[in-house]
Amino acid sequence: MPKAYKDNQRELLAKVKEQYQGPPLEGPLRVEMELQGEGRADIDNVVGAFFDTVNKVLWEDDRISIIPELSVSWTKCKKINSCWYVRIIPIGEAQEPLF
Repeated sequence: MPKAYKDNQRELLAKVKEQYQGPPLEGPLRVEMELQGEGRADIDNVVGAFFDTVNKVLWEDDRISIIPELSVSWTKCKKINSCWYVRIIPIGEAQEPLF
């Protein structure tokens, strides 16, 4: 991996660990991501990089059996205003069907 990618991973992981000190979640989980930024990357690569970085920290594994639901949205903005909002929601057995 390129040095810049590794540097970004370290920075992201540090920010995640500042906000979450619990054990990795076991699932099943719904992950909702609201991304705001310049939009210079493919959305699947952004999500994949995030999942790879926080694997074993936010959740046990990023297998589909752990995270069967994923929602991602992106809004264009200037780099200085870039931010990510990530919500992790446990899926309970009593959850209503989505459709």
